[in-house]
Amino acid sequence: MASGPAVNMDAEDVSSSTSVASSVKSHDQAMETSWASRYANSKAVLKQIMPAAVGSLLEWYEYAAYGYVAQDISSNFFAGHGGSLSTWAGYAVTFAFRPIGGLLFGWIGDRFGRKLGLQITLMGMLAATVLQGCLPTYSCCGEGWGTFGMVTLLICRAVQGLSAGGELGTAAVYISEVTPPEQLGLSTQWIAFAGAFGGFALAAAVVSVLDSIFTPAQMMNFGWRIPFLLSAVFGSLMIWYRQSLTETPEFENLVADLAEADTARAKAGEEEGVAREVHLPSRSQPLKELVSDFKLAVLLGWAGTAAVGAYWYIVPVYSVTFLEGNAGLSAATATASSLVAYVVTMLFCPVVGLLVDCFGAGKVHLLGVTFTSVLAPLPLFYWWAHTKTSDAVMAAFVGMVIVGVLQALTASIYAYLVGFFPVRLRCTGVSIVYNLGIGIFGGAGPLIADAASEALPASSAVSAPALYTFIVGLVSLAAVLATRKAVHEGVLRVDYVRSAPW
Repeated sequence: MASGPAVNMDAEDVSSSTSVASSVKSHDQAMETSWASRYANSKAVLKQIMPAAVGSLLEWYEYAAYGYVAQDISSNFFAGHGGSLSTWAGYAVTFAFRPIGGLLFGWIGDRFGRKLGLQITLMGMLAATVLQGCLPTYSCCGEGWGTFGMVTLLICRAVQGLSAGGELGTAAVYISEVTPPEQLGLSTQWIAFAGAFGGFALAAAVVSVLDSIFTPAQMMNFGWRIPFLLSAVFGSLMIWYRQSLTETPEFENLVADLAEADTARAKAGEEEGVAREVHLPSRSQPLKELVSDFKLAVLLGWAGTAAVGAYWYIVPVYSVTFLEGNAGLSAATATASSLVAYVVTMLFCPVVGLLVDCFGAGKVHLLGVTFTSVLAPLPLFYWWAHTKTSDAVMAAFVGMVIVGVLQALTASIYAYLVGFFPVRLRCTGVSIVYNLGIGIFGGAGPLIADAASEALPASSAVSAPALYTFIVGLVSLAAVLATRKAVHEGVLRVDYVRSAPW
């Protein structure tokens, strides 16, 4: 009799253990299914966004290549015609046309689809980049053909600006519309990783190799052409790769809504007196609506991104010329140090994407503006200009590691901007805002720094490129803080893509 209860207890224990084991197994299976589903979804999203993201590589590759061979371009096209100042003016021409390109291709993206806009911009950028490597110059072809080459170079720069003006804004919008909102930061950072900073890194690597292979005279004679001509290879591959793009669901829904509204409006018009009373969605006029209803978003958006443009084109790009002239570094060493900056940036971009998804694009962008353009430029350029010759290489490479880490924070800019505008005018709004901020303040940066170098030489306490970046950084910092205040007070919306975090 005494053994009965014990046997019953053992059976209950076995039953309980079996139940627990079954529950654990079910939980594990559910977790495996969940992770498998998330992996499959992430893989599908990545497959969809990469053709849009990598197209920006060509845009930034060309900008960087032009900056890295700026001295050779000066010798070939602008010797006796303004020198380095004219070279950087040619650089600025591209950015002057970017807002116009943003308006044009933004309208195309909002009217005819994001996919079409992305395909046209890539072909325009490729044609302008390759042609620059084929132009006659004063040094090789004499005065007549040299003048023709110089004028054509400026035309190519303008075409590049028009095409690039629509590229990145449309790519950011495309990615934001095909990715889950909770992965917005991680998805849009691919524009920076595979496109923007990948393009800079590729250009730095190509030019660095060429500088190590050819003598300065050979680089001036023909070596400078090679980076532009090489773009024909990977540019063509990108055009083929981008054929796999499909239109975004949000744009397709917008088109469907407009078609239904047109049908309903037509039917309503058949009934006398009804047409005046029907209020249905109509086709947007993006520029008109931006001016009338989104003035604050445009103003704070471009002012808040200006510091990113100044940092991108002054610190890692113009600094190559700065290091050659003031730290005594060779062209190959200075360009190689810039390559280090971009590689470091690419390594940290996914981390920044995760930070955006955890804490919000507004917070990460505020952090980026503060560190990249307000706190870093003055001490960094002072260090580079005043370091001992024996320590110059170390200063360049360590400094560029710092530049790379801080630069990764700017990958938040794409997630930051797409939330400012609704789907019907998002391409136009993002493209205009981005190109006003990045284009004007970024493109003009090297030109202003070069022009002000006599008044603020590197030997002074504050050099021209450092002061320019710092001042623009203060403007952007004020704009970002004003944006946060406007959002808090309900006079500005930044939640058109996702409501939180921001």
